[in-house]
Amino acid sequence: MPILEAHDLHKIYRTDGVAVPALRGVDSTLEPGEFVAVMGPSGCGKSTLLHLLAGLDTPTQGGVVLDGQRLNDLNESRRALLRRATVGFVFQAYNLIPNLTVVDNVDLPGLLAGQPAAEVAERRNELLEALGIAEKADEFPHQLSGGQQQRVAIARALINAPTVLLADEPTGNLDSRSGNEVLALLRGFNEEGQTILLVTHDSKMVGLGPIPVPVDGLGLALLLPGLMLMAALGAYLPARRAAHLPVVEVLQEE
Repeated sequence: MPILEAHDLHKIYRTDGVAVPALRGVDSTLEPGEFVAVMGPSGCGKSTLLHLLAGLDTPTQGGVVLDGQRLNDLNESRRALLRRATVGFVFQAYNLIPNLTVVDNVDLPGLLAGQPAAEVAERRNELLEALGIAEKADEFPHQLSGGQQQRVAIARALINAPTVLLADEPTGNLDSRSGNEVLALLRGFNEEGQTILLVTHDSKMVGLGPIPVPVDGLGLALLLPGLMLMAALGAYLPARRAAHLPVVEVLQEE
């Protein structure tokens, strides 16, 4: 059963009475164990899509099913509880709490979820060791490099062993080397079974180099090594499966 399903998702914002469509008719699924990258230029709706899939925002039309539950049928409190139990977030800006140490930043979601402190500490130590920042446990965010802060954010996102990890431009604030290191870490967690949905505007983050695939006048879709591609370059419009590209789901102009 898919972990995430998007059905005919539309999102329209209104600015000074003018309708501004961000998403128009997105249909897709995320299966257990997949690592899916959603790619497109800044402002095309990637983050909006991620927020809708996580229940942080509500669609103008259509629906989302997260871990078997239809988000449209849940109030905000129940959506929050479902998010806490099933979703981990990694943000471009890290969003660490500046006056908490690495240990406290990582532990916080686990403790808020009611997990025993000893279990949270054990899980945190495992994550910090796997991410190569165990020696930074007692430092504060301002004492860390950008790459180290993002590793802390990944540990925090994984502390509750989420069903799915959602990463919004996780390398956007990093230099090329740090970005490649973070992506390699995410690939490693995926190889251990973690389902990941990542959005990015930067094809270079894959390091090994994308394979260009021509897509009906939209320029190039990018098939990333080790990843599945969910979107072509351009705005999020109705999606269809390309029969000749079975692992690439592209977006078509109407």
